[in-house]
Amino acid sequence: MEMIGIDNLQVSLSGREIIKGISFELHSGETLVLMGKNGAGKSVLLKVIAGLISGFTGDVRVKGEPVQSGTGRVKQYSGGNPAIAYVFQKGGLFDSMSVFDNAAFGLRRMELSESEVESRVLAAIERVGLRGSEKKYPSDLSGGMQKRVGLARAVCMEPDIILFDDPTAGLDPILSDSMADLILDITAGTERAAIAVTNDIKVAEKIALRAALLFDGRFVYYGSGRNFFLQADDYSRQFINGDVEGPIDAY
Repeated sequence: MEMIGIDNLQVSLSGREIIKGISFELHSGETLVLMGKNGAGKSVLLKVIAGLISGFTGDVRVKGEPVQSGTGRVKQYSGGNPAIAYVFQKGGLFDSMSVFDNAAFGLRRMELSESEVESRVLAAIERVGLRGSEKKYPSDLSGGMQKRVGLARAVCMEPDIILFDDPTAGLDPILSDSMADLILDITAGTERAAIAVTNDIKVAEKIALRAALLFDGRFVYYGSGRNFFLQADDYSRQFINGDVEGPIDAY
């Protein structure tokens, strides 16, 4: 089943053309890792899919429903659960809310009973390894723990699609690997689709069923994650090895 469909997407922000023509489909059960230089437009693409950016041209679909250019809106709910959950790079937590209330934020907007909210939130908090931290506040948590709270908030909403915006940014290699395992735990073997923006090559290789490399507003690679990490073309070879010389300019 097509979960995300994009045809000839073009996005300009502040007069600068960020995305110059992207087309792809992502199906249920697939995890796409999106890579590229800083400023290439990776997060912009996620925000378009999530309905957070308007003014684009092209066709963008989420579970067959159009994301409407000019309004930044997409039909968000299907069968009582949100079509999309967005995991922000820095957790996106509310400083004045406890871990429990941060994780419950989306569920409460869905107007579920408080008993259902409590059941889902506690299960999600335990799943990300934070049981016992429900009453703590973001200021009490490390950066890695804050990211886990953001992940718990997404998981407990039981979405069809999860968008991860650089989930391992700022984490050490051990925590990054742990986060990759969590992403696999909530996506592998399910019908859920996911897109993860990351330039962490080890994490990308671990979770990618499909891989995309964004450069100069277009995909210079889109396909099998396994084939990407075999470095079968000049773009993937340069990016993986971090070489200055190659088709991707270093500046």
